[in-house]
Amino acid sequence: MEVSVSPDGFGAEIRGISTSQPLSDDELDALHDALVSHRAIVVHDLDEDVGWLCRLGRHFGPLVPHILDQYHHPETDEVSIIARNMDSPESRTTATPAGSFWHTDLTYKNEPSDAIFLYATHLPTQGGDTLVADLAAAYADLPKATKERIENLTATHRFGWNTGGGTPKLTDSQENAHPDVMHSLVRGHPMTGEKVLYVNPGYTMCINELPRIEGDALLNALFAHSLNEKYQHRHHWEKGMLLGLDNRATMHKAVNDYDEPRRMLRMIVGHTG
Repeated sequence: MEVSVSPDGFGAEIRGISTSQPLSDDELDALHDALVSHRAIVVHDLDEDVGWLCRLGRHFGPLVPHILDQYHHPETDEVSIIARNMDSPESRTTATPAGSFWHTDLTYKNEPSDAIFLYATHLPTQGGDTLVADLAAAYADLPKATKERIENLTATHRFGWNTGGGTPKLTDSQENAHPDVMHSLVRGHPMTGEKVLYVNPGYTMCINELPRIEGDALLNALFAHSLNEKYQHRHHWEKGMLLGLDNRATMHKAVNDYDEPRRMLRMIVGHTG
């Protein structure tokens, strides 16, 4: 297995592993270390083997079923399907594609996600990239006064809060199982110790300790700062490619610029402490 780091230090390319054979413990540990160190990992040329993908994902932690159980994979609820324009029941018909808003998976739960894995099975001939923002770098560049101001503040998160039509309406049972939750605006990464700006436009509703107008102004300023192009990275997909993202230090967005079939498999790694 070969690990090569992107020239800008964000993300690592992984080559030399295959779905034709199981990964060794050393290889799995190397993948885990690469994700923590570089925020993202990209693995090329993998077959659509759900069992193999799940075994990889479980090395990072428990795989959590997504809130939208109608899109769980028929083989296992540890994998969900994100599809559009596939002319099949698994394709979503929301106003905009799934995930086409800035978000970090599962911030709408008390126990958020450590990581996410996306695997491409069908891609448009053009477009369909994924954008990723580095929230540890964004926090590091905040002015000292802003860091002090937000250090002890919390925010409320809700699934589907500001998704621009990219999420379907929840059923009553789905909504009841996912009430609003609160998270600190600043979180420490459990593996690196880095402080991270833990907000995202898709799910973060309001700051709890401030009057709404003041809180919204601060939250919008934090969104604008964290989405500065200097913190963004664009991922170009290939069929059979696996992308892993550290959800403790990033947010991401699917680019809505295609009208051909696109299908991804997704695994969400739950919180491990």
